[in-house]
Formats: sequence, C-alpha cells, structure tokens
Amino acid sequence: MGGDLSVATLQTIIKVQQAINDAGDTADAVMKIVAEQACEATGAPGAVVELAEFGEMVYTTTAGSLAGTEGLRLAMSGSMSGECVRTGKILISTDTETDPRVDLEACRRVHARSMIVVPLVDGNRTQGVLKVICGEPNAFSDDDVLLLEQLAQFIAKALARANVMDAKAHAASVDALTGLANRAAFLASLESMISGAANSGNPVAVVLYIDLDGFKPINDVHGHPVGDEVLQIIGKRIAENSREGDLGARIGGDEFAVLLESSTQPDPFSLRDRLVGILQGEMTTSVGPLTVGASCGTAVVGGADLAEAVMARADAAMYADKRTRSGPRR
Repeated sequence: MGGDLSVATLQTIIKVQQAINDAGDTADAVMKIVAEQACEATGAPGAVVELAEFGEMVYTTTAGSLAGTEGLRLAMSGSMSGECVRTGKILISTDTETDPRVDLEACRRVHARSMIVVPLVDGNRTQGVLKVICGEPNAFSDDDVLLLEQLAQFIAKALARANVMDAKAHAASVDALTGLANRAAFLASLESMISGAANSGNPVAVVLYIDLDGFKPINDVHGHPVGDEVLQIIGKRIAENSREGDLGARIGGDEFAVLLESSTQPDPFSLRDRLVGILQGEMTTSVGPLTVGASCGTAVVGGADLAEAVMARADAAMYADKRTRSGPRR
C-alpha cells in the first residue's frame, strides 16, 4: 500500500487539497471527500470520519467497506479512536485481535483487523479522527502512516472552516428567538418545492399563515421579555406538532407559517385545526399562565405558483379568519 514517499505524498496532498476545494463549503462535503480520498491514498478498503460527541465517538461519514455504518457509536474510553482524541497522536493497530487499546467487538463488527487512526486537530481542539481500516492484519505501511499524518493537519483546518460556514448558514436561516426557520429560509423552501413540481398539475403543499390574537396586550402589560417567552413557547409548539418533512417558520413579529407537504394521511386541513387548537392552549410563563388566540389562513400550493403569491393568498385568508374571530387586527 505504500509507494515512493517523496513523490507519492506530494501528489496525493495536491489531489486531496483540490478535491476538498471542489467539494463545496459544507462540513458534510469535506468529510465525504476526506473519507473517499483516504481510501484511495492508502488502498484501504474502508475509511471513516468519527466525531467526538458527549463521551462517544460517532461514525459520521464513511467510505468503501464502511458505507452504511453511519451513526455507529464507540465509547471514548476503551477505543483507539477515543485514545487518539485524548492524546492527539496518530495511532496504529497492526492486529486488533491482540491490541488491548481497541474496542474489539466494534472492530469485528466492521471487519477492522488493522487500522490507522489520525487525530483531526485544529488549534488546541481535536474535532475527531480519520480512520482507515483493513480486514487483514499488518495491512498498512509506514508510508501510509506518514501520508495520513501529512494530510491530517490541512484536513482538520478544512473541516473547521466548513463548520464555520455551516454555522453561518444555519444562523442566516434560523430565527434566533424561536429556533424555527426565518422568512428567507421559508420562502426558499417553498420556491424549491414549487420548482420540484413545476410540471405537475397536482397540489404540492399547503401553507398555513398564523397570526397571534391578543399578543400586543401581553407586551404592553408584562413587557417584551414575557412577550418573547410567549413567542418561544409558540415556536416550540409548532416544531413539536409538525410532521417530519413539514417546515415551521417565524415570519416576523407574532406571525408564523408552516409549510405542509401535500398528503392525505393525515390531510393538511386536519393538521391545521389541531395545530391552531394547540397554539391557543394555556402556557406557563414567568408571570403565570397566559393564553393567546391564533388566526390561521391557508393556501394550496401548485407547481405553477410563485412563492410570494402563495404567501399573499395565505395572508389574505388569515385576515379573513381573524375578522370572523375578533374583529379588527390588533
């Protein structure tokens, strides 16, 4: 599995750097390229990027023979991956059957008889490890070890940069108060759903547009911190009572929206009525129990729609619902 180190190492580093540059800015894309290139560079049958999480090592991105093992968890104590994170040193097992540092059961499960584990260190923080495995003992050469050691430092930096980009993208799409999607992210998802069904004459989704009734008096009487508590509780209720695949958002102020995938089981209008009832339930706040009303408008989304036009229809329907409930909008 080795080669002419002086030439092969340089060529491989250049190749991996280029592959990472072409992969995009997300951490998932970087980790996928890293795992694939680690297999190719060393000739290993399988590779995995494991991230440290609450005292465990989690198989996050895999390649080769390890494909499909994502989500596998190892205790940091009693595993070579955990020791690699703790020490920040590259570790090699020539035969896992006789190596007391490894989690033998996990090694047998993924057919790892020999392996190299490389820490991904950025600054003072070890984010996780890159591990290559083989089903045979003594499968890796010194050149393989040195090659992965050379790659590890810039791989860790690329992953750290990608994590920053992911965090910025998340912050740009999430409402900071409620944790729901913000207006821009909601419209982008709606546009994407419409585009995906552009040639379909069937409804593809339903938008619920929700405005809270009686929210302004809460702010006026109890102050904005309590108003924020109410908005957070409403956001939590929307998130907890939406189906997988639906998207809840805070559009602004005390206005919320939910993008419901078109489905007959259960149908979106039953979901609407149930959700409105839940939102109007009593909530516990720092000043005691409070309630708000919820006016809701709906708009069915088709493949020929425009996102803003859908929102305008849903908003108009919400106003109509509000008039039947409590008169002029407050």
